Amino acid sequence: MSYLVFIVAVGLFALFGGGGPLHRDTWFDPMMRRIDALDLDAPLSLALRVAVPLVIFLFLFWVLAFFLGELGEALVSVALLYFAFGRDDYPTDLQRFLARARVGDLDGAEMLVTDPSALPEQGLTLPDAALQSFGYRGFARWFPTVLYFCLLGPFAAVAYRLIDLMNVRSNGQFQSAVALLEWLPARALLLTFSLLGDFEKSRSLLTDQAFDKTYSNQSLLSLSIARAWHLDLSAAETPTGV
Repeated sequence: MSYLVFIVAVGLFALFGGGGPLHRDTWFDPMMRRIDALDLDAPLSLALRVAVPLVIFLFLFWVLAFFLGELGEALVSVALLYFAFGRDDYPTDLQRFLARARVGDLDGAEMLVTDPSALPEQGLTLPDAALQSFGYRGFARWFPTVLYFCLLGPFAAVAYRLIDLMNVRSNGQFQSAVALLEWLPARALLLTFSLLGDFEKSRSLLTDQAFDKTYSNQSLLSLSIARAWHLDLSAAETPTGV
């Protein structure tokens, strides 16, 4: 049943992308305003923001399971997994970045990666920043959702996405919780890249940087992509050679 749920949900995601009917999250806004008015501590506020939607989803799951049996469970599970996938239009943004980079529009390319003024402060070149940004976005919209679905079921995948959405809507207030939830998926993907790509160049990432708290999930993923697939970013002073 889980395999069928996964296949159908992925098919819907491929068909509708990140803007499908279950990705219209405006229903969060009234709830967010009510919880903000309570002026709770950050951990309790996050728990409430995640628990309320989960209780609603769980109630719908029980109702449909009661009336439709396994079919109802499958329908809700498909909807939950689809809901748990990322929202942004990643393929379009990536193509826009590549198109601008190839014609030498560096200012336009920078705007699609990050705040241009932040690049010097972070000590990143544009190719490094692009790899970090798009590598992480591709990871976050898909991989943690699938991993938590496979390990713990659709409600775990939804819980991850709810925390991520609440973090985005609160301008990074819950970033530490998101980083904690992405720790295992990021290392699992790092291991996958290492086994499928150049293991010798990636081995130190598995033994050293993977457990170094100074490395963020974003930087670790970009390093794993570069080493496993032999990307020489130092030779790309500008992204026009992309």
